[in-house]
Amino acid sequence: MEYILSVKNLKTDFVDGSQIVHAVNDVSFDIREGETFGLIGESGCGKSATCRSIIGLLKENGKIAGGQVLYRGRDITHLRFKEMQKIRGHEIGMIFQEPMTTLNPVVKIGVQLTESLSGDMSKEDKKKRAAELLKLVGISDAKQRLEAYPHQLSGGMRQRVMIAIALAAGPKLLLADEPTTALDVTIQDQVLKLLMKLKQELKMSMILVTHDLGVAAQTCDHIAVMYAGQIVEKAPVKTIFKSPRNPYTYGLMCSLPSSVKKGSKLLQIEGTPPNLKAMPEGCPFAPRCRYCEDICHKKMPELEEISPEHLTRCHFWKKLENVQSVVEGDS
Repeated sequence: MEYILSVKNLKTDFVDGSQIVHAVNDVSFDIREGETFGLIGESGCGKSATCRSIIGLLKENGKIAGGQVLYRGRDITHLRFKEMQKIRGHEIGMIFQEPMTTLNPVVKIGVQLTESLSGDMSKEDKKKRAAELLKLVGISDAKQRLEAYPHQLSGGMRQRVMIAIALAAGPKLLLADEPTTALDVTIQDQVLKLLMKLKQELKMSMILVTHDLGVAAQTCDHIAVMYAGQIVEKAPVKTIFKSPRNPYTYGLMCSLPSSVKKGSKLLQIEGTPPNLKAMPEGCPFAPRCRYCEDICHKKMPELEEISPEHLTRCHFWKKLENVQSVVEGDS
């Protein structure tokens, strides 16, 4: 099967003083044409670093240390700047987490939008296209908004502008990195519905980065759950919700009121994620895991396929075979 994107054994490191931090550690996944693929996990688990590695936008102290990123079968892992510029925006677009820090506060919205458009277009055509893009993302008074600065727009409006910028060059793959962060619940829902509508209309594929399993359940076809820079479980969305086979995935579900059946106890994952500068030996989730045994502190479990398209990284995943009744399968 041909995929629009294949990430193979990706490793991304960041230099922090004298230490090397393995932010993305041997991550692999494939995305089909038209699919929405979810990257799920707590803050700092490597979701954003994975997306930035794909599009070649790592910070100066970061580098891809291994693996491949294949876009339509072409290796784009180490393209030169000019070559990557042809891919970035035109083939792969990205919506960043925080519009207020991503948008230039002293440059008008119209200017920032037109900068994302083709250099072959005339000034008038660019302005016209910028207004069309704002209308596309649900901003009706487009001409007025083109003259506005970011601080003059609401959080929801700024996020819509970010979506418009990401779509300006007509990408076929969209990386949406926590696109509803810092928005209230009503606006979150509007933005998500807009993204899914645009994805269908523009026939795009999408990677949706989120820490919210409820959002993933509503929007994604496949999910990869990340923890401490690694994928710990990967499966079609219905499989993940009906039959979680990793203690971390199960813990995330049981900590969400919307995912737990009425009458079941709401559980929480004890402790905090490990410091990537001082990773524990064995499974990084072991100190927080209720199913942990001695081997978990000594040996890292492999990511194994336990059923078609369902992979998990756990020595004792069979202990979760009888717990799926706690979680609503079709939530």
